Amino acid sequence: MSNKREQEIYREIKLAITQHKLLPNTQLIEDALAEAFRVSRTPIRNVLRRLAMEKLVTVIPYRGSFVSCPSVEDARAVFEMRRVIEPSMVRKVCAAASTEQIAQLRELLREEHQASHAGDVVGALDVTVDFHLKLAELAHNSYYYTFLEELISLTSVIIALYGTNQAFCRDHEELVEAIMLKDGNLAARVMTDHLLQIERSLDFSIATGSVANLSEIFQS
Repeated sequence: MSNKREQEIYREIKLAITQHKLLPNTQLIEDALAEAFRVSRTPIRNVLRRLAMEKLVTVIPYRGSFVSCPSVEDARAVFEMRRVIEPSMVRKVCAAASTEQIAQLRELLREEHQASHAGDVVGALDVTVDFHLKLAELAHNSYYYTFLEELISLTSVIIALYGTNQAFCRDHEELVEAIMLKDGNLAARVMTDHLLQIERSLDFSIATGSVANLSEIFQS
């Protein structure tokens, strides 16, 4: 089994979660997944461990692996904390970002647009994570990065489970423009509005728990 094939399986399962083909609390049965992908259980187990590290999957001892299901209260708490941290973070970025660092942000914008236009939901989400973590890195405060890394990981799960696949590329463009202008107040306002829009786009009425036919979802 090549690492390439394992990566393909990882992306397919992650995409199925982000597109709500696998709903919250769906059990991910190793034998069924192995049969669907025509591989042994070993790469499936590796993929499920990786998804568990990203908190997209919850592994319950003696019961199995399930698609994670953060509560509505958890989701709102995560966004509340992000609105506390990230506006002050981008103020610092505005004061310190160099031309080269702004170019790095622009490159991430280009990658995000490319993934979004190609319909690559997983790829676009991955670049969005990179964009926000790059901002944390540019703030030159390790605590921003440490706290935000966990919050963004949780946000990815929340969007994967309750999101509407709505793109927010324009918000990121406005953030970079504010950073170029070194306008900390504008950047903080854009970031706050950005996070509020994402939270408001979530659909918490999505049903949880399902009996999924894994072979049909992952048929080649």
